[in-house]
Amino acid sequence: MKIILATSMRGLGGTETAGLRLGALLVRHGHDVVLASSDGPLVEQAQAAGMRWQPIDFYGGAAGYLKAAWAFAKLLRRERPHIVHCQMARIVPACALAAKIAAPQTKTFYHARGLDAATYPKIARLFARLGVFLIANCRHERDKFVRHGFPAARAAYTYNALPPRPAAPQKTPRSHIALGTLSRLDKVRAVHLTLDAFALLLQRGLNARLHIAGDGEERAALEAQAAALGIGGRVSFLGAVRDLDAYFAATDILLNTPDLAGDHGAGVGNNILEAGLYETAVVSYDVAGISEMVENGVTGYCTPLRDHTAFAAAVETLATDPALRRRFGSALRRRVTALCSDDEIYRTTLAAYKMAEKT
Repeated sequence: MKIILATSMRGLGGTETAGLRLGALLVRHGHDVVLASSDGPLVEQAQAAGMRWQPIDFYGGAAGYLKAAWAFAKLLRRERPHIVHCQMARIVPACALAAKIAAPQTKTFYHARGLDAATYPKIARLFARLGVFLIANCRHERDKFVRHGFPAARAAYTYNALPPRPAAPQKTPRSHIALGTLSRLDKVRAVHLTLDAFALLLQRGLNARLHIAGDGEERAALEAQAAALGIGGRVSFLGAVRDLDAYFAATDILLNTPDLAGDHGAGVGNNILEAGLYETAVVSYDVAGISEMVENGVTGYCTPLRDHTAFAAAVETLATDPALRRRFGSALRRRVTALCSDDEIYRTTLAAYKMAEKT
């Protein structure tokens, strides 16, 4: 099967990483995968994995979008793919319309990983009219689209592809509890709420440090907040992290405080899935599709949105109970490896593709 993955590869975020992993998995199963994207730090890895890269950038303003749509139509006419698999909502209309004109036999998919709440009603109806098929990154995300009018018969879900890891590395011995975040530093990921909870934990006497991994537009504000709270000496900003082995070896508990009320949300973030691979206990707000992986009291703790007291209490419980941390970490790893294994991701993705072939 010939598949075009259409996306942006400008950064090191969850969408870029998930697209790279999915493309590499499809190549390993013998499919011909073309990566149609902007340039970025992961493109070389994509090419090394066997994907053919076609530079097309849909993020150059209105004129750049039209230019990219024209280039994509020419690519479709030349390649005649079975599937166009769009990784970002912005590019779907251009790709779907180009496919209708240049390659009518091609099926267009959108891989949904979370949007602003107000966007769902608009694009659910638009994408339905364009004949697009949906693969959501969790059950919660799929159900949102269906609730807003997207045809259930054209909607599926599969979790993000993760690299295989035979065993998690041992945690580095230390005299304190190491807490960590792993996400883009933006308003939605809301690491400022993590800082508020961390300040509360220090006030309660917890001997802990917080390592903030990731970059983004909120970094300067977060550094200023840590200083204003008087906790700057206990907080480290690591920037973008590529070495997950080292990061999780130095992290006892992953903290996750995305500010996602109602339909706003990104399903299940890669940070949760990666914590599972590394057998690291998680405390998260119970938002979006996170509870599909972090089941409260079973594979971690999920606490109500913005409830600092409940969140801090959950962290304290884990911080003082190493056996519970290990049990939650092991349980989360079992769930993640079952639902995000190469075999399962390939099975569910191909099932979605074949669903489209039947229409």
